[in-house]
Amino acid sequence: MVLMQTTTQLRSPDYEANYSPLVGTWKLKSFEMRARDGAAIYPWGRETRGYAVFTPDSYFFAAIMGADRKRFSSPDMKGGSLEEKASAADSYITYCGPCEIQKDRFRTKVEVSLFPNWVGEYEDRYYRIEGDTLFIWTDPIPVGGKELAGYLIWERVRS
Repeated sequence: MVLMQTTTQLRSPDYEANYSPLVGTWKLKSFEMRARDGAAIYPWGRETRGYAVFTPDSYFFAAIMGADRKRFSSPDMKGGSLEEKASAADSYITYCGPCEIQKDRFRTKVEVSLFPNWVGEYEDRYYRIEGDTLFIWTDPIPVGGKELAGYLIWERVRS
């Protein structure tokens, strides 16, 4: 019951008009971060994979990983070496939670994230949709000691 109350509270007044085009599953086509001087940086490598999902009940989920992540030497998901675990965490990001959609941006109240500092915080993203292509960008955020803005291009998944 608490989740329903949280979701309802986060819906923007123009929910029906602006949320509908985002609902669904989106596959990542490109991801780069840019420094203030415009230089492109690829913190998870040039090749990335990922999905984003907007649900009809106002939840958002995203998972992004470097395409060339190394497998653990052990089949036990908790059995990797410290180096393997660090590499796995360094090449992956995910977060989710209820979101509020507005005309050109959405705000997620992060409930679950690989990056623990985001849990309990709000993450704001800007967006534009052109047909089945979703463009998302961020304000600059600290990544690897630099202030970088994210630029992501997603394609709607059709079944």
